[in-house]
Formats: sequence, structure tokens, C-alpha cells
Amino acid sequence: MIPSIKLVYMKLKIYTDLSLLQIGYPVELLIPFIGVSNAEDKPGKMMSSRFNEFAVNGREFLELTSDIEDADICLLPIFYKLTGDVAAFEEAIKPFKENVEKSGKKTLVFAGHDVTNPKVNIRNSIIFNSALNKSTQPSNMYAWPHFFEDFIKQYHNDKLILREKSATPTVGFCGYAPPFGLKMSKAKLVGMLKLIANYLGIMKRLPNKASHSYRARAIIGLLKSKKVKLNLKLKSNFAFGPAGQLNTGNTKESDEMFRRSFINNILDSDYTLCVRGIGNNSVRFFETICCGRIPVFVNTDSVLPFDHIIDWKKLCIWVEGKDIDNVGEIVQKFHNNISDTEFIELQKNLRLLWEEYFSPIGFFKHLKLFLEQKNNVVNS
Repeated sequence: MIPSIKLVYMKLKIYTDLSLLQIGYPVELLIPFIGVSNAEDKPGKMMSSRFNEFAVNGREFLELTSDIEDADICLLPIFYKLTGDVAAFEEAIKPFKENVEKSGKKTLVFAGHDVTNPKVNIRNSIIFNSALNKSTQPSNMYAWPHFFEDFIKQYHNDKLILREKSATPTVGFCGYAPPFGLKMSKAKLVGMLKLIANYLGIMKRLPNKASHSYRARAIIGLLKSKKVKLNLKLKSNFAFGPAGQLNTGNTKESDEMFRRSFINNILDSDYTLCVRGIGNNSVRFFETICCGRIPVFVNTDSVLPFDHIIDWKKLCIWVEGKDIDNVGEIVQKFHNNISDTEFIELQKNLRLLWEEYFSPIGFFKHLKLFLEQKNNVVNS
């Protein structure tokens, strides 16, 4: 079941300063008011539909106000700059920062996905950043999901096809996991060195250098297991290119073919391996639950969204980083212990969870859960 929290959806009144849009990249929370800005959301792009519903319906539960005293929350309207000329950025937002701090209102700040536990110089802020380390997570910083098009609606006629439980579990993975899938090259050698460093424990001390080495190590753990079937499609390139479209590596296929192949890999598997990449977070985790499939989540000191109300260990196969080499046995044990009915119901509930909490409209509708800072954990 999805968390049994019922919210009264009175409009969330937001104070912001839209003049700051000229110095930075607009946060997605503003899409119902200013439209889309990201090149990935323009017509013809792969993910151009991902904010359609939010753009149309977001004003039903969000409202901009010019009166800071009337606001429930303040919002920095652009992503907080973490690289480049940070000093100039902070100087530019200083008047807004001083204004909201003087008001005593909390301020929503979105800081991106890949910089770990960033420093945000706004007092009384609620910060969203996905590359968090649980062991050093600031009390006011939360993980948030990656957004993408609704795979089931866009690619499968809005029909969720559930898998029956089989005798042997199938684990899928389609993506980039160097050194696998690469011809001999500098990238392959770097991948090999990082993998060795991972086995030696070096990446525990240098997590920002780990990149995809945990993926490769988990795949090795699955390959050595005789208790699972594997559905692997290893790519030679990192998925997203500089223009926001997909790189297909050494396989000749269009972006749409790449996307369909990726989605079908999830749908044609009982479980999907979800391990951090460059940042300490997994886009694939959210893509998996969108498809109503069960993630095999490798915990690398990670933080998942809404973990203050969702008991994630009851909703996926949770593999601690120290147990990564035994991932195959962990999957097999989980599969043996779940009943046929529970297996079906978990798929349904994960899809519902994505719709309710991790689609764009679902996530932004639940912002009040962070403002109220509820700490009660609701079991599935």
C-alpha cells in the first residue's frame, strides 16, 4: 500500500521574485506559471510530455502571491548555483535572500541532483538535492525524484502489464556500467581502475570518485550467482547526451528505439538493478517504480525521497553496500519469501506510489509534507 497520509489540498501560497529568472535556470515548480524552459521539454524531444499534466493542473494546488506576509512559503525561483562563479550568484540573490530571511518564512531551494550535500547560504531554508549522503545529511535537506515522461502512458497505451511470479527471478539492467560494454579505451581502463578501487574499499573514502563502479560490482555479483536470470543490456555510452537526447553507444538505433528498449528491459524483468551513477542517486529507481516493477536498490549511504514517511526497505529489495557481492543471493531469498499474490500487489503499489508521490504533479502536490516536517514513518 502507498503511505496512508491524507492531505487537505488547500492552495500552497508561494512568494518569489521572478526577476531572478534572468540570472539562472528556472525551477520546475514554476512551470504552471511560466511554462517550460528546459530544452529537453521542447516539442520533439524525448521527455517533452513529462510536465504536461503539471503545467495544466498545477495551479489547482499552487498559487503565487506578491505579498510575502500572506505566503505559506518563499521560493528561490532558480536552481541554486553550485559551480562556476558562485560568489557572483550569491551577490545577485542577496536582496531576495535578505528579504525572505527578514520575513521569518521558510524558503524552498532546489539545488540539483549530482553535487553531494551542497552548502546553501539561505537561513531557514528547505533544500532539495538528490546527491545526499545519509550519514552527513543536513536536517533541512531532502532528496527529490528525477522527472521523466510517464512510461506506461506514453509507450504502453496507459496499460500496466503485471508479471506473474516465476520460479527463478529475472533481474534486468539496461545502461552504462564501465568497464562492461566498452571496447579497449581510456574510458574502459578508467572503469577498470575504479572497479578495483571499489573492491579495495577506496571508494568508501572517496565516494565522489566512485561514479559507475558500484554498478559494475553489482553486475559482477549477479553474474556469479546461479540463482537468478539476467536480462542485461550494457551500453557503451552514458545515457544522456549534451543536447538532452539519448546516446545509443555502439548500437544503431534512434532515440525512441533506445527509450523503448530501456523501458522494455524493465518491463520484461521481475526486478531491476538500481545503483548510483555519477551522483549518489539513481534515476533508474524512479523509472522502475513508474513501470510497476521492483527495484533492487544498492544503498551507497543513500537518501530516497520521502524517507521520513515511506519505509523503502519494505517496498524494494534493499541491498546494503557491504553486501553488494551477494546481491544475487539477496534477490533469490526475497523472491522465495514473497508469495504470488504479494508479488503482484507490490507491482501495483509501486506504480501507484510513483503516480501519487513521484510524478511531477504528485511530488509538488506533497510539498506540504516537507513544510510540516512530519517524521512519522508509515509502513507499506
